[in-house]
Amino acid sequence: MPSLQHFVTRMPGRSGWLVAACCIALAGAAVTAQSAPQQQPGIVLVKLGIGDMSKAEQANLWKLVDEYATVDALQEFCGTKLNLQRRAWLAVSACVDPASLRKVFAKFRTKKGEYLKQWETLHGQPEAKKAVCERFKTKLGEYSKIMSGQINEAATACRNCFFC
Repeated sequence: MPSLQHFVTRMPGRSGWLVAACCIALAGAAVTAQSAPQQQPGIVLVKLGIGDMSKAEQANLWKLVDEYATVDALQEFCGTKLNLQRRAWLAVSACVDPASLRKVFAKFRTKKGEYLKQWETLHGQPEAKKAVCERFKTKLGEYSKIMSGQINEAATACRNCFFC
């Protein structure tokens, strides 16, 4: 399991959480796909999917899923449920293919479950749990704000999407 210090140093520099990354990457792919002339004039509604992403964008997406699952597992371990999946679904379901969202969330749930189990195994005793949660209390608050902000940013991007 990657160290939490790894996430502490990388998290604030991230430009997006898995939903924001997915939306931004998928929007970029849609621009490329939409550049071909359309046979019918007017607006064509598009829901973007993982298949619209390049291999590099997909690799980055799965890396983000893993990293944020680690942080969300720690949040839950310390008693905070952020309801990220529900909030993310509401934020971007209008512009991202539901099958792609389900795939991302399934991977997120699997990874989060693995990390939560590891946190419980390593620090499940009440005193150890209390010490870990106290040590990361400030960072957990920052993570919560970052994730909430990025979900809101993704929702705004989806509402303003020219391709969706």
